[in-house]
Amino acid sequence: MDNEKKNVNRVLNEKKENLEKRNSKSRKKTGIILGITALLILGIIILGMIFGRKNINFKNLVTEDEDDKIFRINPVKDPQVTYYNFRGEVYPDWAKFGLTRSNGARGHQGIDIFALPGTDVYAVLDGKIVDMYVDKTGYGLNFYLEVNPKELEKIKRKNYKPKESAREWAYSPNYDPNTMQVKYIRYCHLSEVNVKIGDTVKAGQVIAKSGTTGNASGTHAPHLHFEIAFEMRGKGLINRVDPEMYFKIKNGDKMTKQEINVQTEAAKTEWFETKGYDTGFRDKSIFLDKKMNPDGSKVKENLNKINNLKSRKIRKK
Repeated sequence: MDNEKKNVNRVLNEKKENLEKRNSKSRKKTGIILGITALLILGIIILGMIFGRKNINFKNLVTEDEDDKIFRINPVKDPQVTYYNFRGEVYPDWAKFGLTRSNGARGHQGIDIFALPGTDVYAVLDGKIVDMYVDKTGYGLNFYLEVNPKELEKIKRKNYKPKESAREWAYSPNYDPNTMQVKYIRYCHLSEVNVKIGDTVKAGQVIAKSGTTGNASGTHAPHLHFEIAFEMRGKGLINRVDPEMYFKIKNGDKMTKQEINVQTEAAKTEWFETKGYDTGFRDKSIFLDKKMNPDGSKVKENLNKINNLKSRKIRKK
């Protein structure tokens, strides 16, 4: 009888132990499943916060990648706007195209790309040098490169939008895409040039050295002033377009600490033009002497158009 009881108790204990083992395994599985579920939920919440932030969505990220895939030759290596203005104050938007100066009272015809004097300057596309002269009170030693407008259009950024808070514009007020072709690239404040009027150049060719000539002399922000235009002359923003529509130039909020530090060091110095840089160069556009524009029209006709535009109220595009 005692043996039977012992056997029964042993069997019951074994069943109890087996049941506890199964329950323990079940609890572990449940714990693992709950842990994985919690991690998945947390991941979804984090992704929702990232993609739900203002001005950020998956579509924008994709189009940025598309812009990155377009091969471009930049006017200088690793282009970035000047982080400081002429006086050495932190003011990255000062460099941009549009009514970005003096609280919107003054326009800027191009973009200022940070470049220590002597930096290599490149032809961004194949083209021909059509004008070159020295403007001592303005853009210093400068020249125009005429390019194929179709080739320029190929590198246009699909996702670019001007920075409205900086009063940046995409186009000048007189731009008409149906009748006007964007085809002129202007390089300014140069210290040296490796080309002359009439030369044809290849994309990627070193065509000049950056400098601080003209009204950039004395600046705390040495730079290449870079323009894109559909006509070579025009007061203010007339006949110009925003270079950032075609070239990805790093803005202040995208710069690394190291890049900002380099510009900060440069801003501690006043950079002056080298004496004699203007020797051997014309002091005005070749087309003003000829009284003709590159397209064969008379300069006076072009100036009349500009004066008429000046009398109108400028509308933001």
